Amino acid sequence: MADIRVPGPVSGEVLGLIGCLDDRPFLQATVTADAGRMALAVNGATASATRWLEDGDVITAGALRVECHFDAEALRFSVAYTDTEYATLPPVAAAPATAAPAITAQRMRTPAPAPRRRRPWWLYASLALLGLLALELFTARAVGIQVVPAQARLSLQGSWLALKLGKRYLLHPGSYQLEMTAEGYEPLTAPLVVGEARSQEFQFRLEPLPGRLVLSSAPGGQLQLSVDGQPLQPAADGSYAVAAGSHRLRVLAPRYQPYEATVEVTGRGERQEVPLALVPDWADVSISSEPPGARISVGGEALGATPATVPVGSGQKEIELRLEGYKPWRQTLAVTAGQQLVLPPVKLQEVDGLLEVASQPPGAAVSIDGRYRGVTPLETEIAPGRPHQVLVAKPGYDTASRSISIERRGSASLRLELVARVGPVRVQSDPPGAEVFVDGASRGPAGQELMLLAVPHRIEVRKAGYASFTTEVTPRPGMPQLVQARLLTPQQAAIAAVPKTLATKQGQELRLVGPGEFETGAPRREQGRRPNETERRIRISRAFYIGLREVTNREYREFRPSHTSGAEKYKQLAGSDHPVVMLGWEDAASYCNWLSDREGLPPAYVLRDGALRLAAPATRGYRLPTEAEWEWASRYNGGAGERRYPWGDQMPPEPDSGNFADQSARGFVANVLSDYNDGYPVTAPVGRFRPSPLGIFDLGGNVAEWMNDRYTVYGAGADVLVDPQGPDTGQYHVIRGSSWRQASISELRFAFRDFGDQGRLDVGFR
Repeated sequence: MADIRVPGPVSGEVLGLIGCLDDRPFLQATVTADAGRMALAVNGATASATRWLEDGDVITAGALRVECHFDAEALRFSVAYTDTEYATLPPVAAAPATAAPAITAQRMRTPAPAPRRRRPWWLYASLALLGLLALELFTARAVGIQVVPAQARLSLQGSWLALKLGKRYLLHPGSYQLEMTAEGYEPLTAPLVVGEARSQEFQFRLEPLPGRLVLSSAPGGQLQLSVDGQPLQPAADGSYAVAAGSHRLRVLAPRYQPYEATVEVTGRGERQEVPLALVPDWADVSISSEPPGARISVGGEALGATPATVPVGSGQKEIELRLEGYKPWRQTLAVTAGQQLVLPPVKLQEVDGLLEVASQPPGAAVSIDGRYRGVTPLETEIAPGRPHQVLVAKPGYDTASRSISIERRGSASLRLELVARVGPVRVQSDPPGAEVFVDGASRGPAGQELMLLAVPHRIEVRKAGYASFTTEVTPRPGMPQLVQARLLTPQQAAIAAVPKTLATKQGQELRLVGPGEFETGAPRREQGRRPNETERRIRISRAFYIGLREVTNREYREFRPSHTSGAEKYKQLAGSDHPVVMLGWEDAASYCNWLSDREGLPPAYVLRDGALRLAAPATRGYRLPTEAEWEWASRYNGGAGERRYPWGDQMPPEPDSGNFADQSARGFVANVLSDYNDGYPVTAPVGRFRPSPLGIFDLGGNVAEWMNDRYTVYGAGADVLVDPQGPDTGQYHVIRGSSWRQASISELRFAFRDFGDQGRLDVGFR
């Protein structure tokens, strides 16, 4: 910062200030040209206020001349003085015509000092103020504040001096509090943080005040107003505060239909009237009674007394009349808004007599004249002046009957003692020493005879170390009953609790088959025996579930919709309830995995060495039966030994034994059973023929079935094989059971073993 001095007889005051705002130079004149005082001029025009400076401007003051040179790099001022003589110097005299007289030199005397004039105090104050102003101008930041709406009033807190030049404030860096107000808007107080940048902009927006809605033409009573689905409460003056904009109004008023409208709210605190055009939601109903004076009520609301015309809301409404000494009268009306109803006169019926019925024990069923009225203790009305037959019955007790009559508007009571009906029940336990509980209460040790009420009872027999035995029994008077409780160990009880059947989400049923030991294969002398039917002793150590029916086309197509089962050759093969055929072993195993996944079970088969194999350890997922499991389930004969054929031990097949190559299959297969006809030339619907003793269908006939095991020929051995699953390797898988294409003695036997690696028209699975 530098001063530019003006030569000449001046008072030393500042004529003006040159500064820069937003990188733009300006000149602020501080002295006006009055009373002969020197003032600044720009381009010859006196400068009386603040103005911007441009490149090429010339500032003059007396003998001073300042030229302005501005470009993008710098602001330059060239200072020059046009005349350095003082205005008070004497004029230069012309040379005299004659010689001047001699002047005698004299010693100069110091003149007496002139008296000093004191400058006024306000001059110094003004100079100080101007200095502060200059400091403010050159150290402040230009801050632009834009507020919507533009007419908002601003108040800046936190600065003792906030200069405003045009639309900008000159503020020092720091924090301020800005208060903004405008009519019709919410006041806003916001912090204003001014940074170090020379020029800064701030924008604020005031929120308009909500509008005040006034519902005009509103009926008396309580209104419920909701705006855009939100309920609103009125202010003390009855108006509703709603934000500016478009809104959906819904008005609910008692006895009027709902009113809806879209309203444009101006906001900014302005009051708006919303005219309501409510449509009545009731109709006048005229009703009279004989005798008159009955109280009228609808939905529990009292509306007057007969005769009267009362308003009733639209819809299905029950109107009721009550009069002392008479029975209530009720009727449901279909009321349409605005359509008056006139009901025919109502003749009220006098009240019946009052009957009180009690019994010991209580809780007995009461019927009067064959009509059930409730349970004791009971109060009920009966017609006066004639006898009524009252029956009181309770399970385990003899039924009591009485005849009773009541005078008009009279009352009577009936109290009955019911006679219990009991029967003898003896409870025995194996092993002995158990405790007997009847309906949860202990009745002592087993072996005694109990006299129990002739109603169903829950009998429970308990003994330490055994699972409880529970049953239900209904005693019969005069007829002794025996309950024998065979107590099981926890292990035995767990096995007994396993469900006997299961069902998949496709609806397929599976039957539980228990463990056991049997002889597989066929003896050497058995007719039709083949070399791969070696006799072996097999033990099934764990119970397992096996499907009651073979998997059908419908079930398999949920897994693979495009499968046809060879319908190209025989269309009957594709029937939805026929067994699926023409699929390989891996297709059947993949279906099992799909079914497991569908039911949230782990897959039974995993991909190992490029092929599907049983997971190790075994999972709970669905799989194909092993060869041993299939033969054990097939040969089971309910304790009568093992069966050779599906129907027994002798040829030919019995009627309804299964679907084999029969007379109906002539033209489809070469060899048929000449004396058997099952009616199906190819496959039949699953479950069509007689099941095995375990309830399993088509273990022989219909289609042969893929087994879990890989195929091999076993040698003879004396050891008992436990749960065999076949070899780990091999090209082929075992196929068991006869089919619709087979008729020979060898093929129809349960011991017959087949194998394959491709799908066939007569091979499916379960």
